[in-house]
Amino acid sequence: MVLQAYLPTILYTIQLGIMMQTSKILVVDDEVSLVELCQIILAEAGFQVRGAFSGREALNKITEEMPDLILLDVMMPGMDGIEVCRQIRTQYQTAKPYILMYTADDREKTRQNSLAAGANDLITKDTSIFELPARINSLLQAGT
Repeated sequence: MVLQAYLPTILYTIQLGIMMQTSKILVVDDEVSLVELCQIILAEAGFQVRGAFSGREALNKITEEMPDLILLDVMMPGMDGIEVCRQIRTQYQTAKPYILMYTADDREKTRQNSLAAGANDLITKDTSIFELPARINSLLQAGT
């Protein structure tokens, strides 16, 4: 299994004690293996994590329970992440989760469109996945 290759790094991340969190995170990406990997890493860092594999599914899960932060892929079939972000910001005026766009598209236009839609920040998928807990923690602490 591919995830077994990451276990030593995951265990090291846990040992470092990067997170002591119970914040709720929703990971949204059409790549199932990436969602699963993010769920493992973030859960091991102490976050409560759920996954969604499409924009529509993400919006449904947000209706069920509002996360503290949404890790949202930009390029998805059907409803892309920028549209999901826009809908979240329009529909939820009072409850405002942090939205961290996570994309392989490193063009400036994508960054501008993401921020204009209401995202708090954007990181590219070439960022180490093991850096995610620290990035998320930093965003959440900035808001408290």
